Amino acid sequence: MKVLLVSCGDVATEAGLRFEQAGHRITAWRRNSSKLPAGFDGHSADLLDASQWPSIDPGTEIAVLTPVPATRDAEGYTRSYLQVAQELVSRLETQCPALRRLIYVSSTAVMGGGNGELVDESAPLSPATPTAKVLAQTEEALAGSGLPVTILRASGIYGPGRTRLIDQVRAGTAQLPTQSHWTNRIHRDDLAAAIVHVAGLGEHAAGLYLASDSTPAQLGEVYQFLAKELGLPEPDMAGQAPARRAADRRLDNARLLASGLELQYPGYAEGYRAILAGTSVRHP
Repeated sequence: MKVLLVSCGDVATEAGLRFEQAGHRITAWRRNSSKLPAGFDGHSADLLDASQWPSIDPGTEIAVLTPVPATRDAEGYTRSYLQVAQELVSRLETQCPALRRLIYVSSTAVMGGGNGELVDESAPLSPATPTAKVLAQTEEALAGSGLPVTILRASGIYGPGRTRLIDQVRAGTAQLPTQSHWTNRIHRDDLAAAIVHVAGLGEHAAGLYLASDSTPAQLGEVYQFLAKELGLPEPDMAGQAPARRAADRRLDNARLLASGLELQYPGYAEGYRAILAGTSVRHP
């Protein structure tokens, strides 16, 4: 297959390497194409400027959109997610008669849920922040485009170079929450594997999957595990509850697993041990 990776950062690069290993041809767009693997057909393009977009190979069968926000506010998300998605849809409609699947990596930030409830793909959109509202608008624009779209709604992505919790434990700034705080995550490598897996499902792919591992966990439990692995003292209990409470929910990945995907890191213990062992690297 011919695969187009739009906004090809760390996750998409890992997916691209897996596509390439399976014998597929990879075209990738990013601001600085010199950072892409040698086997990719790389193109430098500022995706925020539609006049810089390259033409799309009409033989492209799979397109993967993995945006990165220009700035961490609603305007930056609108430019990087919603407007890029709308432009991509327009071009795929006119330039890609062979398109079989457009895969968009979104975020579980668009979802509601609280009090530890188990949430799956049937939950309605309930974005709580201005940036999450843009992500929800982007999902709606793509789902309503008429193209064969699959949305991979990813939970907290961790992996090589994505070590926020490890860094907090090492720095002594981690604090055990005073109230319930369920967390959900997916390892970078499993998210990349999910992209390749969905591309191979063809017309059997669903329109939406929650991309999360099989082990939702209390944040305090994860901190305690990391401290033990690092040989450091257990973090102290927080003095008070945070001013803004995080979404306290558990994400159900049953649909993705039922489609045939096997996770390399089904829980945080396996994933964080691999990170601490340095078994993989973050792509530039």
